Amino acid sequence: MQKVSLDEMTREEFKNVLEMVKAVVVPVGSIEQHGPHLPMKHDLASVLYVARKAVERVYPKIILAPPPLNIGISPHHMNWPGTLTVSNETFMNVIFEVCKSLRKHGIGKVILLNGHGGNVPALRLVGFRIRDELKMKVAALSYWDLIPKDFLEKILEEDACPGHSGEFETSIALVIHPELVRKDLIPKGGKRPSYLKYMILNQEEVCPNGIDLDPSLGNKEKGEKILKAIIDELEKYFLKFAEI
Repeated sequence: MQKVSLDEMTREEFKNVLEMVKAVVVPVGSIEQHGPHLPMKHDLASVLYVARKAVERVYPKIILAPPPLNIGISPHHMNWPGTLTVSNETFMNVIFEVCKSLRKHGIGKVILLNGHGGNVPALRLVGFRIRDELKMKVAALSYWDLIPKDFLEKILEEDACPGHSGEFETSIALVIHPELVRKDLIPKGGKRPSYLKYMILNQEEVCPNGIDLDPSLGNKEKGEKILKAIIDELEKYFLKFAEI
């Protein structure tokens, strides 16, 4: 296995590639309920999967950092047992401290790559702080942000990406960790009411079963096509960011 993540390297191996490194990818996700059929680590596992696959293509210009913390910002899922959450402040402080460490070692660019919708506002905020206080170039995005809309319209039956435990996430899960998917418990889902889109609500107030789309529409073939598109787009983005 190619060592592309900082935590896999010895200190000498890291030192030897440091001059070639243009940027570091810092992945973040969550541990939270994903309906009756997907593992609670899905958000973290999915972002780690696509981040590594993309970094393998561009190493050593880009390297991967281990996730600063496995847990994300998920208070809206806490009414289901097993969900874990941290505060916005804790989340941002840990990411900032990790980037501060990278800056100490000479890294000037960082890509904060997200796999959980609940992290987005805090990730953007800490991105500004990293830029202003650490004088680093920062990108903060979710791995699904780069997928071309016309591509998704051809692949997905639902007009939603990523949703929560629906067609998109279930399709990906059937590729990256099929052994953890409870295929016997995949429910027939519903659709999030459009008038709730901008309200601040817990997940059960939007969808009582904890999912907001139809996971029964997901399949491995869709997942493979979606993942290829994500990894292709991340590769292009990483290379462009490295040259800024």
